Amino acid sequence: MTVYLSGHLKAFTGGETEVMLADGSATVGDALDELWSHHPALRDRILDEQGEIRTHVNIFLGDKSVKQAEGLATAIRGKEIHIFNAVSGG
Repeated sequence: MTVYLSGHLKAFTGGETEVMLADGSATVGDALDELWSHHPALRDRILDEQGEIRTHVNIFLGDKSVKQAEGLATAIRGKEIHIFNAVSGG
């Protein structure tokens, strides 16, 4: 499984914007736990103090937002997770 990170997060991954994980994760939360084991500083940038996805962070499994599914409990059906900041403006 591949996790794709937006450019602003590469400061916490040693410059990586793509991180390969084992394919054994059952949920998005499981995959993120493995991501934290490789890059622990990412956790506080992606999750809040309650362990929920920060409001300004989007996590997609394939083309589906996990916030509109079951959040961190969303079952992994694809092979790609994309993590990036929300975009706003007028």
